[in-house]
Amino acid sequence: MSLIDRYIEEMQHDTSIDEFTMKDVQMKLPAIKHKWTGRLIRLKIQIAELSRKKKSIIVKGTDQLMSESPVKLTAATVKQQVEKADVIVDINKELQDLYITQEFLEKAEKILNSMTFDIKNLTDIIKLETQ
Repeated sequence: MSLIDRYIEEMQHDTSIDEFTMKDVQMKLPAIKHKWTGRLIRLKIQIAELSRKKKSIIVKGTDQLMSESPVKLTAATVKQQVEKADVIVDINKELQDLYITQEFLEKAEKILNSMTFDIKNLTDIIKLETQ
C-alpha cells in the first residue's frame, strides 16, 4: 500500500462523523489538524531535500562529464545527458509522487478546517430533529 493510499484511508477514518462520534471527533479535531499539518510540513521538507540532492547530482555529473569528455561540450548539452541518468529519473518519479501527496495533504487541510462548520451544522440538525 502506497503512502497516499494509507493517507486516504486514515483521512477517511479521521473525518467520519455521525451522531454518536460527533463530540469525540470535535474534541479531537485540533489534534487531528495538527497531525495532518505536521505531515504536510515534513513532506515539504522531504521534497526540498530531494530537490537539493537532485540539483547536487546534476551539478557533479555535469562537471564530471565536462572534465572527462575528450571533446568540448556545452554545459546545456551535458546537463541534458546527466538528467537522463537513471538516478535522476528515479528522483523525478519520487518527486512526482511526493507532489501528488502534497496536493492531497493541502486539500486535507482545507477539509479539516471546514469540519468545524460541518460539526456545527450537524449539531443544528440534531437540535431541530429533537424539538
